[in-house]
Amino acid sequence: MTRFSKLAAIALCIGVVGLASAASAEELKARQATPAEVGKKVLCPVMNINFEVAKNTPVIDYKGKSYFFCCESCIAEFKQSQDKFAVAGQALPQPRQATAAEVGKTVKCEVMGTKFDVAKHTPVIDYKGKSYYFCCEHCVQEFQKNPDKFAMK
Repeated sequence: MTRFSKLAAIALCIGVVGLASAASAEELKARQATPAEVGKKVLCPVMNINFEVAKNTPVIDYKGKSYFFCCESCIAEFKQSQDKFAVAGQALPQPRQATAAEVGKTVKCEVMGTKFDVAKHTPVIDYKGKSYYFCCEHCVQEFQKNPDKFAMK
């Protein structure tokens, strides 16, 4: 094979790979949230911000998971590097209310580090076999951004 034919073969391979990448990015079609998804608390995988799904929230289904976006520009960025952002957009651990057995127990907020007594409406997240208690909704959102950071404390 001559030097020219080797270069031509390399150029052809690069072109095919480039077309495959462009094609896969274009195949990712955005849709609107379904009625069942509206109200769900999610994390935009691109901006890394928590928000509540509205009926006009853009969604992309990718590798068997639904990814929710805070705006249209995040969709374009996701399409360029979907595998990078797909890891960031994994499902958030969802809070629950404290059980009757937990009410009155003295706990520490995992984010603020302050001690308080659990009330009926105290947000609790069960994550990796442990219950985490929070003093407010802001702390729940901070935990959801990076639960492993707080779980390692």
